Amino acid sequence: MTTIDLYGMCSPNVTKVTIMLEETALPYRTHHVNVAAGEQFAPEFLRLSPNNKVPVIVDPQGPDGSPFTVFESGAILLYLARKTSRFLPEAPAARSAAEQWLFLQVASVGPMFGQLSHFMRFAPDDSGYARERYTNEVKRLFKVLDQRLATAPFLGGTEYSVADMATFPWIRTALSYFPALQAEQAPGHAALQRWLSTISARPAVQRALEVEQRFMPLDLESFAKADADAIDRFCGRGRFAQP
Repeated sequence: MTTIDLYGMCSPNVTKVTIMLEETALPYRTHHVNVAAGEQFAPEFLRLSPNNKVPVIVDPQGPDGSPFTVFESGAILLYLARKTSRFLPEAPAARSAAEQWLFLQVASVGPMFGQLSHFMRFAPDDSGYARERYTNEVKRLFKVLDQRLATAPFLGGTEYSVADMATFPWIRTALSYFPALQAEQAPGHAALQRWLSTISARPAVQRALEVEQRFMPLDLESFAKADADAIDRFCGRGRFAQP
């Protein structure tokens, strides 16, 4: 069996792909992308990911038997689900339900949680409105997810699916990064907490989190070495803002 190349860093969007790779037992190797040093803008990386983001996979045995590149984490999950015929229900209604909750993560959970992280970590001190806006949106999404999981064991319904793999790293990261949010959310979201514990206990998820931990020291070191100019490039601001 050929080995898939995964390009990434310590990020929830990368972790959800490693979960899928571990769950499907597909052989893969990781390549760290140093975003603090601007490697995501290198021409050779942009040929893989035109949106200059991780994760990206290169499957040496794509749909027609030749190498195939997939960028965008949600698209990667769907590609791997179709490649392996796993973790995406076959029945049309059940498949649609899983896809709807996958798209909620891609369209709402990831962007809103990511913006909150940005304004907490990288924004100027006068960004109070932005912090309040994204904190409120994260709280709302916690409630949406909890209400869904109060009616079904998994986000897609009765089956564990790519929707759960996509959402789990974001919930776990949010609770880790924002202690005040954890204290506020945990008591009132029993279904979400039950789901989080269930996913955390899966052996494939635990292996994927070990991969995340291998990425983390590389990212911590690269951001520790980054100067103000590098951070501006990472954030797309200052002289790196779009003209």
